Amino acid sequence: MLTLLTDPESIYVDRIHDVVVLRQGGAEAAAHERVYEELVAALAERAPSLRLHPHVWEHDDPTDHAAIFEYLRALLPRIRRQFQERELVIHLSPGTAAMHTVWALMAATGFIEPPFTAVQSFRAGERRGRPAVVPLGLEVGTFFRRWQATRPVATEEGERAVWDPRQFRSTRLRDLYDEARRVARLKVPVLLLGERGTGKTTLASWIRLRSPFRKEKQDQAWPAVPCGQYTSETMRAELFGYVKGAFTGANREHEGLLARANGDTLFLDEIGDISRELQRLLIKVLEEGSYQPLGSTDVLRTDLRLLTATNLPRDALRKQLDPDFLDRIRSFTLTVPPLREIQDELVWLWPVVLEAAARRSGAPTRYARLAEPQHAQIVRALRADPLPGNVRDLFRVAYRFLAARADDDAPLPIKDAVDYALQALDGGAPDLAEASSRNLARAFADRVALAPDLLEDGPLDPERLIADFKRWFAQQVPGLSERTGRPESELTRMNERTLRNWRRKEDAGVPE
Repeated sequence: MLTLLTDPESIYVDRIHDVVVLRQGGAEAAAHERVYEELVAALAERAPSLRLHPHVWEHDDPTDHAAIFEYLRALLPRIRRQFQERELVIHLSPGTAAMHTVWALMAATGFIEPPFTAVQSFRAGERRGRPAVVPLGLEVGTFFRRWQATRPVATEEGERAVWDPRQFRSTRLRDLYDEARRVARLKVPVLLLGERGTGKTTLASWIRLRSPFRKEKQDQAWPAVPCGQYTSETMRAELFGYVKGAFTGANREHEGLLARANGDTLFLDEIGDISRELQRLLIKVLEEGSYQPLGSTDVLRTDLRLLTATNLPRDALRKQLDPDFLDRIRSFTLTVPPLREIQDELVWLWPVVLEAAARRSGAPTRYARLAEPQHAQIVRALRADPLPGNVRDLFRVAYRFLAARADDDAPLPIKDAVDYALQALDGGAPDLAEASSRNLARAFADRVALAPDLLEDGPLDPERLIADFKRWFAQQVPGLSERTGRPESELTRMNERTLRNWRRKEDAGVPE
């Protein structure tokens, strides 16, 4: 460390201002603490202007590759957020060989977000003609590096830009992408279901990049159609192409996406908006691989794999699409869960969205930095909200926060800006006690372990949750009775007096 930071031959002397120091805890914590204190003392003498940011890895085995990787995978995004847009210098020399290996592989395979440089240092007696500090350059063409560079053309990029499969925490999302990886090798149509803003475009890119149906030269913009943005006529022209003179304004020949997708993948987003006429034409493409451009008598061929996506529920999709067409596009169906069902992802997704919102809105990136207490407060509020727009709801909160902070005339303090931002949620800024009850109820419904951040608002109070549930249940029964035409006594085992008391009392949990 001293070689990197203070040796006169190091190119980084006086260029580094903040130093993130990772040290081991566990059974040997006292010994590592003494080494850290020696480092602090030496730096105070040789480079007093350096700011140190210590982190302790609570683990006993410094050769446990898997544990090192999981620790760094969770920590690195936080460090990246703390030092946004600044170059990270990853010093590989300290630590065990296992630590060095994990760092080097993460740097080479795309797990560390740029800009960064990985370096090794050598003490004076070990240099043998080498510089004091040398960069490590392992340019490995990994899947993640390729995935970062790909995107479908002509589809909305807002949600695609923030989803990062490397950071997934929930078993459900990991299982979904495992299933997508398995089907990616097969040339069968895949239908992606999910609410708006859940990352269906990201999943489509993942499938294409994992498959043999990909032309590398089209990675920057591969064939895709947002069906809802086209009329039936213009979409047919976009897909099938046309010859000169095919219709008014057709002044030149146009190659359609079916031709561009030959040997690659075609993505039809919002497939529920496609016309019945186009559905019939696409059935022929899927069955025979043949089609005719508009205004042409020539029959052309294409060999493509079709991906489709929709935010319509299954029943609504069945009404919108011809049964024969629906059968052909859903040889394999994948369902992307809404955020309210994978709340573990909010911990990393929210700060990524805030940074993306700052870039897209032109707000200074310094306003996208939140201290951990405010970050935790927003995540708790997001957990308590149904988030019907999923990532788009997160963007609305982010834009509102940035507007409050970037106001040159009267910027709001951080605390007020957070409250102001949360008003973007459909239910407004949630009451913290109510939010705690909702999160507790979701954990029970999903049969998942209680998350430690539920304690941020104080001790858990199941009695409040029970009281809230009683009141909600009692208020729902009359409406259910009206909709079904059945008396309340047939709908529940609770008698009328009990339901009346639950509806009337301020605290339905008071013993009767």
